Amino acid sequence: MKKNEMKLTFLIFSGILLLFGCGSDETPEPIEQMPNYFPDAVGSRWTYLNSDGTQGTTEVSGETNIDGKRYRIIKDTPQPKETEFDPLKPVYYRVTENQVFFAVGGEIDGYVQNELLASVQDDFAGLELSVAVDAISDPELTFFQFPLIPNSQWEALNLKISGSISLQNLALLQFPFEVIMRVTGEVIADGPLETTAGSFVETYQIEYQTEITQTLFSETETWQDSQAIWFAPHVGIVKTENEDGDGAVLIAYSLAPAEN
Repeated sequence: MKKNEMKLTFLIFSGILLLFGCGSDETPEPIEQMPNYFPDAVGSRWTYLNSDGTQGTTEVSGETNIDGKRYRIIKDTPQPKETEFDPLKPVYYRVTENQVFFAVGGEIDGYVQNELLASVQDDFAGLELSVAVDAISDPELTFFQFPLIPNSQWEALNLKISGSISLQNLALLQFPFEVIMRVTGEVIADGPLETTAGSFVETYQIEYQTEITQTLFSETETWQDSQAIWFAPHVGIVKTENEDGDGAVLIAYSLAPAEN
């Protein structure tokens, strides 16, 4: 074999060794998989200390399908009491590549059936009241979108619900109503935050403004509420606080492995 041919053969053989490795005993090192920006693996748990001194646990307990979309199921222990409408405490949520959505159909249904009826109960004491709601598609609230940027704002929910309240189930005694729900979100600050659960170098303080306008019997009333949530990427919600100063702080958490 000529000298140039031997040199060419050596270069080809060396290239093959570099391409496929120097031996079958060597295996590539595993690539570390980063946890989800917004953790959603079934089995993940967060424990919070509430302002009143009690503790509560939030767990991703499973998944379900709503209108062809896959949602995670949130289980709170103890279960929260049915109080005022709070779209930021969902039972179902889903995470996409760059957004987090809350399914709020149940919360809205609870508001219409409970809060709306309660507002007229005293005026019609002793009468049977029922609510009929015009059909709407499964509503979602946009919790936030990635990446979170300080001073960014978005419309989380803008929904109009209409229907009627019936007295004694009589067609002649039906009164129309309209409820407009609007929630906006804004990243108002970012920075470190320390809790019992750990020191979080990167957190985002998000403020949500909720406004509900209700029209019934030709009278219109409006309620407003605000709530702040501190979120740590790859960890979840680490603190909450409403406009009265009540809230909760994360004291422990465990994240299940992310699904492939």
